[in-house]
Amino acid sequence: MNLVVNGILLHYRETGKPGAPVVLMLHGWGATSASLDSLAAALAPSFRIVQLDLPGFGGSEIPPPSWHVADYAQCLAQFIAKAKLPNPHAVIGHSFGGRVAMKALGTGLISPRRLVLIGAPAIARHRTFRNQLYQAAAKTGKAVTALPGLGRLRHQLRQRLYASAGAGDYLNAGSMREIFLHAVHEDLRPVAAKISAPTLLIWGQRDTDAPLADAHALAAEIPNSHLEIIAGAGHYAFLDAPEAVAQLIKDFLA
Repeated sequence: MNLVVNGILLHYRETGKPGAPVVLMLHGWGATSASLDSLAAALAPSFRIVQLDLPGFGGSEIPPPSWHVADYAQCLAQFIAKAKLPNPHAVIGHSFGGRVAMKALGTGLISPRRLVLIGAPAIARHRTFRNQLYQAAAKTGKAVTALPGLGRLRHQLRQRLYASAGAGDYLNAGSMREIFLHAVHEDLRPVAAKISAPTLLIWGQRDTDAPLADAHALAAEIPNSHLEIIAGAGHYAFLDAPEAVAQLIKDFLA
């Protein structure tokens, strides 16, 4: 299904139990709503599931490059109103989808009864050691690829340098690189502190995209929150340990 919100075409899917409480699911950066299909299927017997392709991903149109997380949050609120999903029972946000959910709840744009955040980074990336490596790689890349005779190898060298610094999402962002930088440079802890809805934090023990430091930071900021760490799981904890994650969410939403 499609809706036009503020001039942007949004694609979304509905599954689950008609007339049941609504659970809205938001995917991570570089993914689509389909990445959450297995979790949606586990919740479908008890809930009406709405999976949204965030602007720029899947079947939804790319937003202007000036967009920040706040613009995504505003778009989400408008989508909920236009799709007639007032006060969803819960919003589940993975990674970037969690960023958008935090911004929307923390600024009072939406008011679901429950919030589930899965591997949702909150600390500004420019403050982390990983991003310092990226910054160093970027500077080194410009210097190295400017050397005489390396013109033909410039693109490959930059790709390898950025990849070595863990900047894969930035590399793959294409026309949305500016939006990506806006997102990762925003510290969401002040907004998270204003979230009043009961919140379940689910984190993979081996998550390198959203380190456990982010999980503990959010648990400290969100007043009514509870953190569950999934042993051996990575950034996609709901795929690494689908039954465990689904059961945690079912119990929380009951």
